Amino acid sequence: MPSPSLSDNAFRIETLSPRRPAGLTMRARALLRSSWERVQRFRIDPVLAAALVVGALVRAWRFGALPSGMNQDEAAMAYDAYCLIHHGTDRLGIHLPTMLVSWGSGMNPLASYVAAPFVGLLGLRPWTARLPFLLAGVASLPLFYTMLRETIDRRVARVGVALLAISPWHVMVSRWGLEANLFPFVFLLASVLLLCSTRRPSLLLAAAAAYAISLYAYGTSYFVVPTFVVMALAYGLRHRLWPARFILAAGVVFVLCAIPMGLNLAVNSLGWNEIHTPLFTVPKMTGTARYRMMGNTNLLSRAFLENAADNLKAAAGIFRAQDDGLISNVVPGYGVLFWFTSALAIAGLALLAAQALRRRYRPAFFLLAWSLAAILMTAFVSVNVNRANIAWLPFIACASIATAFLGQRRSLVVLLGLAYGGSFVGFVCTYFGQYAELGASRFFPSFGEAIGYASRQTEGEVCITKQPEQPYIFVLLYNREDPRTFYRTVRYEDPHADFHTVVSFGRYRFGLDRCRDSAPVLIVPRQEAAPFEAAGFEARRFSHYTVLTRRK
Repeated sequence: MPSPSLSDNAFRIETLSPRRPAGLTMRARALLRSSWERVQRFRIDPVLAAALVVGALVRAWRFGALPSGMNQDEAAMAYDAYCLIHHGTDRLGIHLPTMLVSWGSGMNPLASYVAAPFVGLLGLRPWTARLPFLLAGVASLPLFYTMLRETIDRRVARVGVALLAISPWHVMVSRWGLEANLFPFVFLLASVLLLCSTRRPSLLLAAAAAYAISLYAYGTSYFVVPTFVVMALAYGLRHRLWPARFILAAGVVFVLCAIPMGLNLAVNSLGWNEIHTPLFTVPKMTGTARYRMMGNTNLLSRAFLENAADNLKAAAGIFRAQDDGLISNVVPGYGVLFWFTSALAIAGLALLAAQALRRRYRPAFFLLAWSLAAILMTAFVSVNVNRANIAWLPFIACASIATAFLGQRRSLVVLLGLAYGGSFVGFVCTYFGQYAELGASRFFPSFGEAIGYASRQTEGEVCITKQPEQPYIFVLLYNREDPRTFYRTVRYEDPHADFHTVVSFGRYRFGLDRCRDSAPVLIVPRQEAAPFEAAGFEARRFSHYTVLTRRK
């Protein structure tokens, strides 16, 4: 069987041509050959097909129910999506914002805009808000295969898509709605379009649009996207990969798509006033913008070098351990791609650099540029696993390169297969077993049930614990509250704080110290309910919370 070429379609495998039946005319033979080629073009690589099946199953099984409950950030994303689709505003009444004010310091808007149609069509539920992340996770598998096949070869692509399908990190980010989780997918889509544009230059415009859209996905994109684009463009100009007219047109597309985000950075960094247009609003954050709080931006100071060194050291520790201690990001003991792959990723990065840094054109350069942009980003940001999310796809790609290289020795194939397979089985058993309880501290299971029950018990005041961070967002989400009621009645502890603490809105009060002596109904963590029950409250227990009703 002939060796595959990089110019093959991503969904084609090499096969022998069919035997020509005797007695056919030349025209019939040509028609048969053309039909066979069309069929072959859409045949899927069996390894990719298997990875898609396994990857889709492990991402979709018990989807919406695990993680149990919701995290406050994904609850905010989901409720803003609900407001956008039904009212054309965020929860604060801002018309089509370029950045969600959210807690006061800003939240990236892309996830809410993407989730809005799903919430509008299927209703506001945890699984509908998470559905775009599931679809993006499954779609990432063929895109990752294509990128590795185009930049390295088919052998690495097969290893890579298999490893991405079983990556604990990628399984987890496909199952819940942290708004930052869309950034790697959009950047991956843009990079595949960029690679394909070297054969079809018109796709360079679509790649430019996708890179610009990724600026709305997460704050780290403000560094990664321009850094990568500059390296890719310089390399493309050197090797004359695209006609000049397509480069100019792509630049125009990128600028047009990025203008709203550029205005947002100007308003919140340069002190400009808010901008209101019929198409969008550029709001001013009530506190310091989030991207400024977590960024190392004092470029001309000694502190920048000291902070950069500290950030790089911390990032190296996270990449070595593949863990940041946050149960929402990593299942302990399994990491992003299992503990033993950190050394493989380093070796794979060296192999990638050896292949990419040659005088002749090598598409592997684009993967190396992505890796370098992600590494440099860690000097500017104090990272954890989710802040460094743009680095994990190159990490898996480099581990795939080293695994494919080692897999050329038959004695190592079985060892690597057992290591990956055994680790994956262990992760699946843990995630679908113990994880529901392990993740309770980050996803607050049964809080929504308690809110719904308490709201039905009285038309008066409901007093709610503030132990879940930002508990008001869960009331908005689970009760599907009208945002107009919220922004007309909300009271903040400090309206100008970087992170808003809501004291009350409507009939809901937050913080037991403010209202437990007067409210007819209270919601408390289950372990704190005993003193109230002893004082004569009626209790309705849920798995992690208790609703207490005052006896008349």
